[in-house]
Amino acid sequence: MSDDDLNKRIAKAQAEIDARERPKYMGTGKGMGVGFRMASDFAAAVIVGVVLGWGLDTLFGWSPWGLLACLMLGFGAGVRNVVAAASKANRDAAGASGDNKGEGEGA
Repeated sequence: MSDDDLNKRIAKAQAEIDARERPKYMGTGKGMGVGFRMASDFAAAVIVGVVLGWGLDTLFGWSPWGLLACLMLGFGAGVRNVVAAASKANRDAAGASGDNKGEGEGA
């Protein structure tokens, strides 16, 4: 047996292992992407609420009530966005796996 033959067999075995392991890595990356999107959606909603409230306070002199009210509205909008993104991710995951074992309509 030559070194060339051994290297080819090792490369073939490594390619087969990589092909089996690839779906696991792809699923983790997708989940991280969804998580980062949820976090950025939440942060953006809160920041927009703060900026809008601060602007209303400056414009109308309502300090600090405009900031507090818009902060709470931004927080609520951020939570709503996260819940919507999570439910969409769950629907996509249930549709991809083919079986719906979670709670909800199919349970």
